[in-house]
Amino acid sequence: MVKSDSNKREAIKYYLVTAKCGHVRKSNYIPITFEVRAANGKEAAAIARRYPRVKHDHVDTIQRVEEVSIKEFLRQKEVNSKDPYLKITSRKDHNKALVLFEHRILPENKHAYTEHNSKISMKTLYSGKEKIRHPRKWLGMYPAA
Repeated sequence: MVKSDSNKREAIKYYLVTAKCGHVRKSNYIPITFEVRAANGKEAAAIARRYPRVKHDHVDTIQRVEEVSIKEFLRQKEVNSKDPYLKITSRKDHNKALVLFEHRILPENKHAYTEHNSKISMKTLYSGKEKIRHPRKWLGMYPAA
C-alpha cells in the first residue's frame, strides 16, 4: 500500500479580496479589491490584511473573499495598476489625486476600529495582594516585558 503524501502543498488558487483601505481619515474608507494567490480563502484574507493602505486595526477590514479564474485575476491586476488611489506615493500626490477617487470614499461605522488604549483592561488589577487604584497609570510606570 502506498500512502498518500499529506505533506504536499495545497494547489495555489486565485482570489479577489475586497478590503477597507485608509488614509482618507479615520471615519472613512475606500473599498479596494486586491488580487491574491493563496492556498485557501482564509490565507488569502490574511495576506490582503497585511497589504499597505489596508486598515489593519479594524475588525471588519476584509469584506469579501472570492475564488476566481486566472483570467479574472489578471483583469483585476490590470484594473489595480490603473487605479489612481493605489499609485499615490506622497501626501502631495494624495491631495492632487483626491478629486479622482473622492466619489469612492465611504463613511465608516464608528465602532469598527479598535482603540489602542482598549488593550489595557479596566478590570480590577492587583500587585501582590494590594489593589491597583489607577491601572493605566501603573501600567505606564511598569510596562510589560
